[in-house]
Amino acid sequence: MKHLFIQFKRYALYEREISHKTTKAILRSIERLYESLLEENIKNYNTDSIREYLLTQKEKRLWTGKTFRNERQYLKTFFSWCVREGYFKDNPVDKIEKPRLPKRLPRFITKDQSLTILAHAEYYNWRYRFERCRNVAIIATFLMTGLRLNELINLRVSDVDFVSKEVFVKEGKGRKERIVPMHPRLQSILTNYNLDRQHLSKQSHWFFHSARSAQRMTPKTIQTICAKVSRESGIKFTPHMLRHTMARLSLDSGLGIYQVKELLGHSSITSTEIYSSVSKEGLKHSFFSKQLF
Repeated sequence: MKHLFIQFKRYALYEREISHKTTKAILRSIERLYESLLEENIKNYNTDSIREYLLTQKEKRLWTGKTFRNERQYLKTFFSWCVREGYFKDNPVDKIEKPRLPKRLPRFITKDQSLTILAHAEYYNWRYRFERCRNVAIIATFLMTGLRLNELINLRVSDVDFVSKEVFVKEGKGRKERIVPMHPRLQSILTNYNLDRQHLSKQSHWFFHSARSAQRMTPKTIQTICAKVSRESGIKFTPHMLRHTMARLSLDSGLGIYQVKELLGHSSITSTEIYSSVSKEGLKHSFFSKQLF
């Protein structure tokens, strides 16, 4: 098994180019399975033993349905590679059922609330002028582009084109690239921030970087910024809620669902369709415009 760990790790990172984060999660799941069964011969792993492991872990660790599905998928990825290498004829994880998850609507804030948090970000008592410009720019970028947290963190200076008014997302989910147009209001905010960072002569290739160094910002730092503005404004939000908000407001304004799909970088329209459920303004407009009676 330990020999297979090394082989699979190379396959995942260098052939499939699975992200380091996901590869580590898969390897942790395989290691837990091995520690539970203590079986060295891969061919002695079967559907029953893997199912028993997953169910035991769910009871022991109080896994949610989503966690169970994730762990199952990690093991499925590993055993799919085992099938590819000839250790199995069929993937033993395929016969293990996935728990059904409740369909939750994405959480978002309203347009007025969005303007309120931008105002509070502007007038919050930040330590430095640079922090003020940067933090307002971060929240505005979430709201007006729908970028994911990791996508925003990985933005480089060269990815923000003020001439063509576009933001080039290279580090998208699943390593998909996309171009997001820059809203006129966002262009103004980002221009002010960019002038401020140039004034400080920070030699960083990261567009959003630390106030004290040229280092890329961490997810924890950005989440802390959002938490401070959230407490100050009294409006509860997270970076991902701002992404949901952008999608909802875009549909409300009349943007087509396929256009929103491209903006968000979804691989399937199914992922975007959920926002139609929360786009009340678009629904009202369509409903009231029809002469039903």
